[in-house]
Amino acid sequence: MTNDDIEKIAQRVADLLFERAKQDFIYEVPEEDQEQLLLAELAKAMTLLDSYLQKEQYDKCAIIQNKIKRIENKLKKL
Repeated sequence: MTNDDIEKIAQRVADLLFERAKQDFIYEVPEEDQEQLLLAELAKAMTLLDSYLQKEQYDKCAIIQNKIKRIENKLKKL
């Protein structure tokens, strides 16, 4: 076996180990954390909505209202 062959085998082993490590680190957000993230996003959207209402930017209000509805639907599904 030549040094080139050994290098190819070592590289292949390293690639396989890296792929395996990536798969082991796939992380799903727990439901309660996801709920907290959605609530924070909802609070931010409602603050933006209030700001846009005060500035009478009604086109932006409509966009934010749709976003709020989507967030509320996600929260109901939890």
